[in-house]
Amino acid sequence: MKFNCLEQRLIQGYIDLFPTFVPDENAPVSVQEQEEFYLLMKSLYQLAFDEPLLFVTKLNDDDAFPKGIKSSYNKPELIKNMKKFLKPVEELIQNMYLLGKGEKIKQNKRMESILAKLGIIDLQNLPEGWKWMSNRSESNLIHFTYCLFKRDYAYTPDIYARLLDETAFRKLENWMLLRGYKSHDIYHLIGSDCKLSLTYANPKWSEETPRGGCFYKIKHTGIAVEHNRQFLHPTLIGICIPGGLKPFLAVFDSMSNNLKKFIVTRTKKCDACRYCIQTDKTGKRPMAYSKITFEDKEYNLCQLYPGSNYCWRSLNEEIVDNMIEMLGFMDSLSRKD
Repeated sequence: MKFNCLEQRLIQGYIDLFPTFVPDENAPVSVQEQEEFYLLMKSLYQLAFDEPLLFVTKLNDDDAFPKGIKSSYNKPELIKNMKKFLKPVEELIQNMYLLGKGEKIKQNKRMESILAKLGIIDLQNLPEGWKWMSNRSESNLIHFTYCLFKRDYAYTPDIYARLLDETAFRKLENWMLLRGYKSHDIYHLIGSDCKLSLTYANPKWSEETPRGGCFYKIKHTGIAVEHNRQFLHPTLIGICIPGGLKPFLAVFDSMSNNLKKFIVTRTKKCDACRYCIQTDKTGKRPMAYSKITFEDKEYNLCQLYPGSNYCWRSLNEEIVDNMIEMLGFMDSLSRKD
């Protein structure tokens, strides 16, 4: 998608993660009142996209980080320009949330002007759906921001199926659901700008709730999906590999030829970076790689941080088939199977 400015790219992150309307039929406010608030928030994000100068005094040329390591792009001003726009947007939403609670806020002409464009003139007489989303039990800003009305409804699978390939994602999702995987909406993903991410986790591996993401402290097989508007291709889906690759590489010979090829293709080959032994003072610790043989060639496959090598920005049937085979193989080694 092409953007006229950086600010449009950033607000598109809200639009991308905004779900279809799914109300709570048992709420104390009507479905119509919930939809009224839903359409208000949807209009807010569209207004910010169409008229970003409502939030800042000048616009920046469109740009984004091409890869996960921001420093490699060598544009330190980019993240600053992103924050300059996102700060007033986030402050407006925060103030809307507090207004719904009946709390006093520091009003300004910018906020009043934006709300007026949305048809909100009297801040003492807010829509019922708005007030309910601010005041209901265990209310939070994420539910308010993205209109997550129904507590027991999984919104993120529908969102990410739309952002990825719908057919491929649903094939993967159905395979996991049939095998007892559980979906988890993860808010404020650690180490990411993403405020609304998805994890599917197999509870056979651990009773702990997954922390989200597929990079660190993974204890379940499954997938993790996030959307980070700071990157050129914001949506990322990855395989969750509990405990790292070492135990699975130890039984490499028992894999199918297709899975072997997938593992060899995706896994980092040891390049003697010595990261794995940088704290070793004895000089005797071996480097963390597994020596395997595939199609008459030997490979030293790195055992550390496999998450970054098992991620994709989009899905297709071939990728999903490989993901399913790898998940199935790992699950076959679960101690609870």
